[in-house]
Amino acid sequence: MYKQMLLAGLLMAGNGAALADPGVFFGVTYSFGQAKPEAGLGVSLKVLSSRKEDHGVVGAGVTYYPLLSSNRFGVDVSAGYLFDHAAVTVGWDFLHSPQIGVGYVNTKDDRAPAVVIPE
Repeated sequence: MYKQMLLAGLLMAGNGAALADPGVFFGVTYSFGQAKPEAGLGVSLKVLSSRKEDHGVVGAGVTYYPLLSSNRFGVDVSAGYLFDHAAVTVGWDFLHSPQIGVGYVNTKDDRAPAVVIPE
């Protein structure tokens, strides 16, 4: 448990400079619980290190698992990749175990706009 918390801390500390323009992730997460009652679908809200399209990110968040009979909340750290207003993340939920998520992110496109020269 302490190794996982140390890893999470290092991921977030190394990401301090990138938090100037964070992204917000809202999506569906699946936790691969070690025991069957701990596995299941959840709804996640995460803060990501960036919101630039086509970039890798790290993040932290919370998840609510409505179908579990106990321990319905989770706290996680994750890494992922941003697409056009979407993201895929993989991470570790400290209260459940490994997880994967997909969802919406308020991304922005950093590519320079095309310059049109009038004739």
